[in-house]
Amino acid sequence: MSAYFSEKFKQLRKEHDLTQEKIADIFRVSPQSVSRWETGVNYPDVELLPHIAGLFKVTVDELLGTEIILSEEKTTAYTKDIRNLLNSGKSGDAIALARRAAKEYPLHTGLHYLLVQAMSAVCDETFKDEIIATNLRIINLSDYKSSLSHRCQLLRQYAKWGMKDQARELIDTLPDEIWHSKEPWLGLVLEGEEWERNQRNRMVRTKYLLQYLVDAYIEKAGDVAQKLACRHAKMQIEQLIDSITGQEMEPIEYAFDYISLAELYAEAGDAENTLVYVEKATQESMHHTEQMDQTNEDDGGNYLAWETPRNLPWILWEDHLMKPQYDNVRDRERFIKCFELLKSNSRELK
Repeated sequence: MSAYFSEKFKQLRKEHDLTQEKIADIFRVSPQSVSRWETGVNYPDVELLPHIAGLFKVTVDELLGTEIILSEEKTTAYTKDIRNLLNSGKSGDAIALARRAAKEYPLHTGLHYLLVQAMSAVCDETFKDEIIATNLRIINLSDYKSSLSHRCQLLRQYAKWGMKDQARELIDTLPDEIWHSKEPWLGLVLEGEEWERNQRNRMVRTKYLLQYLVDAYIEKAGDVAQKLACRHAKMQIEQLIDSITGQEMEPIEYAFDYISLAELYAEAGDAENTLVYVEKATQESMHHTEQMDQTNEDDGGNYLAWETPRNLPWILWEDHLMKPQYDNVRDRERFIKCFELLKSNSRELK
């Protein structure tokens, strides 16, 4: 019997102003039995359920929470299916399914979030209005603390689309400064395992914030040498934090960092380091291909909003190694080996 029954039974008993003793008298059971029904230690006999439901003027399904349980099962199935579509780069199918799920469950913020992720993965302004409306719906459905990540996501979209006024308006709804928040200082008052867990979590969050800040800086920095220094420093800090927290970067993160370094070295005319990082990116892409093909049967756990059904080797081969800045190493044996390996492993994700 569903654990939902215990809470529902207790709620209905109080709404009808009945004591446990009165319920026990009505159904000829001990008060201790009624107490166990409410704590979930035990449940009434099946033949009593229609009579309990009749007393409270509800259906047996309402009493057991059958509809809620079925809804949870269905939203979990929707979540898994949408995630797996995103894993495999089938953004169009993911959008269609997420729209249907969000319409069926209009108060389920998780399904609305997946719809935003699916539309954002397309990298197309076609869905701009819908992305904004869906994000605002999530924010309005959430309490302030829960809404912060969605406010930041919408803020990034506004900035991407050049909607500076809307972005500034949204910024004004965020906490003023990280430095003066409790997050970096909580470790000063914690002890033992709680302290260690807090420090690890804070460092992981700081790593992702640092990634965003440094990547944004690199994008606008003018000097190639400075870009190279920043990217190397960023990777060193990421690896340091990963070694402390035990959380390793995904192969895809390494692959894109390495190919970015290769392109910067190619721009700087450093052939040897260009080849070194092309080789590193190629190696990481092989791991990523295996990982992405192993979708999690329980919840689509390899979830990543992948914008194309092309796998990572295909992207590295077609979108990166075909660039003209590699022309000075294109006839090198090491480059040709990577190029052919990526090309031969290029295929659609499963």
